[in-house]
Parts: sequence; structure tokens; C-alpha cells
Amino acid sequence: MSTRAKSLTWPRTAWRKAPAAGMLLAALALAGCANGGLSLGDGGSLSAAAIQPVQSNAGFDEKEVALGKREHPKIVTAFGGTYADPQLQRYLNATVEKLSRASDRPDLGYTVTVLNSPSINAFSLPGGYVYVTRGLLALANDSSEVANVLAHEMAHVIARHAIQREEQANSVAVMSQVVNDVIRDPEAGQAALALTKGRLAQFSRQQELDADVIGIRMAAKAGYDPEGAVAFLRALERQTDLHSKVLNQVYDAGRVDLFASHPATPQRILSAEREATQVGRNADMERDQASYFQVIDGMAYGDDPREGFVSGRTFIHPALGITFTLPEGYGLENTPRAVVGFSENGDIIRFDAVAVPSTVSLSDYLAADAVRGGRVTDIKPMTVNGLPAATATVGGEGWTFKVAAIRGDGNRVYRFILASRDLDYAREQELLAAARSFRVIPQEEARSIRPQRLDIVAVRPGDSIESVASRMAFDDHQIERFRVLNGLSPADRLRAGQEVKIVVR
Repeated sequence: MSTRAKSLTWPRTAWRKAPAAGMLLAALALAGCANGGLSLGDGGSLSAAAIQPVQSNAGFDEKEVALGKREHPKIVTAFGGTYADPQLQRYLNATVEKLSRASDRPDLGYTVTVLNSPSINAFSLPGGYVYVTRGLLALANDSSEVANVLAHEMAHVIARHAIQREEQANSVAVMSQVVNDVIRDPEAGQAALALTKGRLAQFSRQQELDADVIGIRMAAKAGYDPEGAVAFLRALERQTDLHSKVLNQVYDAGRVDLFASHPATPQRILSAEREATQVGRNADMERDQASYFQVIDGMAYGDDPREGFVSGRTFIHPALGITFTLPEGYGLENTPRAVVGFSENGDIIRFDAVAVPSTVSLSDYLAADAVRGGRVTDIKPMTVNGLPAATATVGGEGWTFKVAAIRGDGNRVYRFILASRDLDYAREQELLAAARSFRVIPQEEARSIRPQRLDIVAVRPGDSIESVASRMAFDDHQIERFRVLNGLSPADRLRAGQEVKIVVR
């Protein structure tokens, strides 16, 4: 959520986060290759509006440059702007330059953008645009891991995968039109369309595996340890598993959806291990943790406070001056469009904001538009910490909704929406508990809230994983979060003097 309330539509069956930058990005930006501060002292500053002009498009044809330039601002906007840290930017630029010299196309110029997003992501656009999120940089643990991620994205650019994918997507669009125009049998039409989409997904998955191979070879030739690719993919798998656990979801590492554009992480790990073995390693290959830790020390971590942030089961938005807490058993996630809580039994609570004229009562609003398309009943006015509010029940296909609307300043109305396949009194009470916890934060309290950041610390004699993890600024899963953040397996132990990452405020 931003400091401006957003008018959102929540279809009965749409429980997933909406694409951030439009349909075209799916064809051009092979997004998700890696895979869920206003001022931060020695770290960087966050700038949502600072979309820097691209400085290098050397070696690319006009079509590639035009496509990249067109989509670049959309990418930056969709991911919350850029994360500006000159030291970190210089480090990444130097890494890409070193990789480029070792590539099959040393004539190509690249522009690396660090995106202000806690998500773990890296991708590329035609014309040499390479993107990494600060969430990905926080998960990486040394220079070889970062270099292999960047080399993977550069491989997509060199192999012109985005251009090829766009051409394939156009073919699928044409086939879709043929299906609609020619085939009269709906089942046959759906089968034909599914086949063409399946081919596009398989095409994309193969591109990912190809980019892994090209990237590992490029990184090794540049002098980086190819095991960095394997180490990062393993870290990604552990992070995905942990994220699923925090959100009460079931993580199946081996599952690949028919239309998924990326191979399952275990498949990529096996492929990367084979390639790293074939490339070969030597003692001179770089795996520099100290220098990398130096540039990420103090970097912002987690949600951008300007967009609100999650602390355990509590959501706080300092700029809007609001907070609430979900009932015990819910895992909470802040997304660009809403805050979403997932219960252990599969229920979902969504919090967002909509614009409702102050002349329209909350009861009338719920009667007309509580959840679009549903049957509204049981509308009841109430108050929440002195604010006007109302609740309603909405029937839908397969799901039943309990909605609470709270009047904020002006036309802003905050909504809590509980979705359940088995709505009963206990679940309704969970929704009401969440709504009643909503309160306005005094300005002095909002100003005192400090964002999370990475802190590089040395392990002291007598320290254990448990003792260091207890310093993490989290209310839950401290040990698991610490292990994942530092690439530690269950069998790993700490040694005195070892540098590790912790998250602090």
C-alpha cells in the first residue's frame, strides 16, 4: 500500500497478487529468474521517483534498445523505485564489467539497477537492462553468488531470450485468436489453447536452464567460483520454504505448474551442480565474502516503511499513521496492493483502502459494493476506537466473506475482508478482532518507528546460532531466518570471528 489509498476490486476467486507492471512485462522481462529507507545511516536512500536515464546501450540493435527503454520506467515504478547506494552501485557495475569482458559479447554495454523491493528477484530486459532487488542482495553471501546471478541475467540478454519470448508470445496470441474464430467446440478450443501456452512455458523453462549454463561458464571464465550459482539456488530454495512456513503455506520444492515459466529449484540446482563440476574449480577462483559484506552493511531490509511494514502479526504504516494486529495463527505479508494474512486452516484476511465519498454511509457502501458480485447480508454499524465502522457478510461461490469497513480521513475507508470456505462464529470473531485492533498512531509514535536494516557482526567467543539469532528483529522463526540469511545448513556451526548478517532496527 502507498500513502495514497487505492480503490481495489477483489474478485471472488482472485487471491493472488496482481502483476505489477502489466501484461507486456511477462513477454519482455523474464521476471522472477531468482524466484514472495528514508535514510539509513551508512546504507542507501530509497527513491521511488528517481528513474535514472540509461547510460549504456552499446552493441544492441535499435529494436532491443527501444524495447528496453520503453519498459524500464515501468519496472522501476512497479518495484517501488530504485535503491540508491553509490558504493553498492559501483560494486555491481565493476562485477558486470568483469563478467562482460569474459562473455561471448564483450562489446555489449549493461546498466544495472538496484530495485527498492524486499522480494528476491533478478531479471533483464533487451538493450542491456539488468535488475536486482535489494531483497536478493540481502540473501546473497559473497561475490561469487552475486556474480553468478548477474551472469545469468546477462546470459538472457546475450542469447536474446526476451526477444525470442516476445515472438513466441505473439504466436500464442495468434493461436488463441485462431481457436476463438475457428474451433466451435469449447473443450477442444481450450485444449488447443492450453497446448500453445504449455509450449510457451516449456520454452521459458528451457531458457532459464540455458541461461544457468551460459552464466556459470561466464562467471567461471571471469574468475568467480561456479559453486556460487549452486549456493545461491540452495539459499533461494531454503528461503522459499521458510517464506511458505511463515505464511502457513505448503511448499512443494518439486512442483512445476504446467504454465510456470521457470523450472523447479531442485531441477536447477542439479543442473547447476553438473555444470559447475564440468567447468572445474581452482583455488584462485573468487568467493569474496568480506568485500561483499562491506558494501551491504547497513542496507535496508524488508518492507519500505513508506509503504508500511509487517512486524510479526502486526502491520504498521507510519506515513498513514495506522496499525493493526491479526489474530494468533495468521502469517502476514505486505504486498503492493494490499496486506494479506494467511491462517493455518486456509482462511485469508485482506486489508486495503478504498475511496468512499463521506456523504455515503458505510452501511450503504457495504450494501452496494462490499465484495463485488456477492450477496450482501447482515449489515451492522459499529465503532472501532472511536471511528465509524460497519460489518457485513457476503456470499460467494465456494467462499464466504466477512467484511469490516472503517472510516478514515476524508474519503478514505479501510477494509478488512475475511475469506473462508467454512465461515462460522469463531472465524467471524477473528475478523472482528483484527478490525477492532485498528488504531491511529500518534505522530510521536510514528516518528519513533525505525526501519529494518542489515548489520554485519562478528561472532564472539561463546556465541551460538541461537544466541546470535536472538538479536534478529523478528518475533518469529528467528533461528530459521538467521540460518537462511547466512546460507547455513542445519549442520553448520558458528566460529569466533566469523562475520554474519543479522537484521536490526
